[in-house]
Amino acid sequence: MKGSLTLAAWAVALFGMGLPAGLESAVAEEPQGTARPSVTPAAGPPPAPGGMIRRGEQAIEGTSLEDLLLEKGMITMDDWIRIKAEEERRQSERSVVAEFTGSPRWFERVTMFGYGMFRYNPILSQTKPLTDYHDSSVGANQGFLFRRIRWVVTGQVSDHVAFFFQPDLASNVGGNIYTLTMRDAFGDYIFDKNREFRLRVGLQRVPASFDNWQASRVRMAIDRADVTNSGQQTERDTGVGFMWTPQIVQPRFKQMLDYLYGPGDYGVLGVWVYNGQGANAGEANANKHVGLRASWPFELPGGRLMETGINAYRGMFNVSMGTAAGGTTLFSFNESGNTAARNYLDERVNFYVYYPPQPWGFIGEWVTGRGPERGQDGIVRERSLRGGYAQLHYQWKYSNTALANFYTRYQTYNGGIKFLTGAPSDRNIQEVEAGVAWQPDPQWEFTVAYSYMHRPNTSLTNPSTLAVPGSQFTADANLIRMQVIWFWN
Repeated sequence: MKGSLTLAAWAVALFGMGLPAGLESAVAEEPQGTARPSVTPAAGPPPAPGGMIRRGEQAIEGTSLEDLLLEKGMITMDDWIRIKAEEERRQSERSVVAEFTGSPRWFERVTMFGYGMFRYNPILSQTKPLTDYHDSSVGANQGFLFRRIRWVVTGQVSDHVAFFFQPDLASNVGGNIYTLTMRDAFGDYIFDKNREFRLRVGLQRVPASFDNWQASRVRMAIDRADVTNSGQQTERDTGVGFMWTPQIVQPRFKQMLDYLYGPGDYGVLGVWVYNGQGANAGEANANKHVGLRASWPFELPGGRLMETGINAYRGMFNVSMGTAAGGTTLFSFNESGNTAARNYLDERVNFYVYYPPQPWGFIGEWVTGRGPERGQDGIVRERSLRGGYAQLHYQWKYSNTALANFYTRYQTYNGGIKFLTGAPSDRNIQEVEAGVAWQPDPQWEFTVAYSYMHRPNTSLTNPSTLAVPGSQFTADANLIRMQVIWFWN
C-alpha cells in the first residue's frame, strides 16, 4: 500500500494541511459522487478458498472521516477502496484468532452464499441449425433455462484449515436439466500465519486460463470463450494443488476480488496434479495431468490494478467416440477405424492480461497447444490448436448502489472440443458479442447482449451411415441473449 492513506486523511482533517502530491493527482482523476462499492463485513472468515466473490453481500461502513474526505473530493474512490481494503484485511486477521480459536460454535466459523442464473436466448436468424455447447437453451426449441443455481458453504475451522463446498442444482445430465452435481469440494491447509503457502486437496479449479479462474457470477460476457473453455469445460477437476502468494500482493488480489471482478487468490506460483477427465468424471487412464500457473497483480500509478499471467497443463485425455448410428447424429472413429475410446495428448499454454474496469478495462487471452479433434472424415486425431479473445469494457457507476458494465468481445478458435462426444471440431469459429450488464441493486444483475456466431455444429453432421461418419457443418446465427442473476447471502 503506497504511503499511509489513513494517516494522510487524519492529517488533512486535523491540521488543514494539503494532501501529498500523489493523492492530489489522483483526486483529479475521479469525479465526486462516485458510487460506493459493496464489500464483505470484516467479521467472519478471511478471504475464502476458491476465490469467494463478495457481490450481493452487505456493504462495509466507512468511517465518517473517510466518507467526508471522499464527499469533499479530497480523496478519490480508488483511495477510499484501498483504505477500506486495508482496514478489512487488518480486522479480518485480528478476528481470525479471536473467532476461530475462541468460539466452539460451528456456525460462527462458517458462512454461506449463493446465486441463480436465469437465461433466454432467442435466435433472430440462422443459416443452419445452431448448437452452442455452453448453453443447451441455444437451439431449435428456444426456452427459459436456469443455467446455474449454486449454494456455497465455506469457512476456516482453525488457523490452518479451511474448506469450500459448492454444489450446482442446475446441471444438464442426460437431458435432465436440473440435476444436482458437485462443482467444488476441497480443503485447504494453510502452512503459515501470513497465508503465503497453501495446499489444496479435492475437486477444485485447475490452471487452463484466466477465463477459467474467473467465476461465472462476475464475468460480463454471457459464456466463457471456446478457446479457453474447451480446455477445461467444467473449469474443475479432482486433484492436489500447491499455491504460493507473497504477503505483499495479497491485498491486491483481495482488492480486485472485492471490487474489480477479479478471480481471487490462486497463487502467484502454483502447481497442480489432477485426473484430467473433467469435474465429475473419474480417471480414464493411468496418466495424470500436471498444471502450472504464474501470475502477478501490478499496482499502477494512481492506484490502478492489473494482473498478468501464464497457465499451462499437459496430460493424456480419453475421448468418448460415441455410437456409430446412421442419420445426422455426430459420432467419430479413432485412427484404427473403430469407435472405441482412445487416449490423446492434451497440452496447452495460455497467456493473459486482465485490466479491471477502472472505469475502462480490458481482458485478452491467447492459447496454443495440441489436442484431440474430429476431422471432416469423422476420424479423431491429435492436432495443433490456437486462438484467443479480446474484451473491452467500461463501468458506469451512476448511484451509490447501482452501476452498468458495457462490454464487447471478439473470439476465435481453431481446435477441438475434447469433452464432447467425438471430440468435435470447433475450427474457424468467429464470434462477436456486445452487451450491457446492469446492476440496479447489489443483489440483482440484468444482462442483454447481441451475439453473432459462426461456428461448427457440435452435435449434428451432414448425413452419415453406420460405416461412414458424416462431416460437421457450420452455422451462422444472430442472437439476442438475456440473463438475470440474483444473489443471496
